[in-house]
Amino acid sequence: MKKIALSLLMASVIVLGSEEGTSDSTTYIINQSTVNDVVNSTNRVDFATSKERFSAGVELVYTENVTIVNIPLSANIGSHYGVEANIPVVKATDPFTGDENTGLGDISVGGNYHFGKPSQKFGNNITTFIYKTTTADEKKGLGAQEPAYTLSHRITKDITHTFQGNALVSYTINDEKDAGNAYMLMVGGSRPCMLNSNIRTNVKLTYFHSDSHDWFGFDVGEVNSADFWIGWNSKKIIKDVPLGFGIKIPLMNEVDGKSKDETMLFYLSASNFF
Repeated sequence: MKKIALSLLMASVIVLGSEEGTSDSTTYIINQSTVNDVVNSTNRVDFATSKERFSAGVELVYTENVTIVNIPLSANIGSHYGVEANIPVVKATDPFTGDENTGLGDISVGGNYHFGKPSQKFGNNITTFIYKTTTADEKKGLGAQEPAYTLSHRITKDITHTFQGNALVSYTINDEKDAGNAYMLMVGGSRPCMLNSNIRTNVKLTYFHSDSHDWFGFDVGEVNSADFWIGWNSKKIIKDVPLGFGIKIPLMNEVDGKSKDETMLFYLSASNFF
């Protein structure tokens, strides 16, 4: 029986004060795709290894100056190929004027090639190519201002009958000469929760780097951030609706070599495929 996929990601952010001023909104827009990729990691692997054909959802991400409602769409084509898209609506607060602007963000579209299962010798592998458009109004700060191409590869492998390891590497090339390229590294693992075997505990470490680039006419400089993620996923809290919740704990957030505001992100998700 077909099951309609609906995912809800609720995220709230605590901003820890900094003498350097707020930079969380700028940094977040720059590495938005990184945050989405890490939070959706479990769902993407589950969908790629399932026999279902379509996945749809809604995601809500909130920071001090930016709120994003994202609609992710995915489809499996045959046994090894898939297509996907992300359609975000962004509300951004100008940190200088306090004005709020709402509109369409930067839509991204792409495809992937996937093979194997976590239980097999080489695990599950997903290679993804994504093109990010510039549909957002850059004057209102609703997007990252430049088109970009991201190539990533993800591996998920059962290490023991209870522990599952995963890793991800991605590289982003920006089209504009004033926009820096970026890369992200992720390593982590998951295992059944001690309190309930139907719930899995997921732990991840991420490192994100973006080269110096122009932002609203200002040179932002290099962005470096490292985060510790811990979350839980279950498919049986509500029938046919897998749930997930977790927290992102910041370890480092630097812009042009200077420490900036660090954010702690909480999320809640529910998803399925049809």
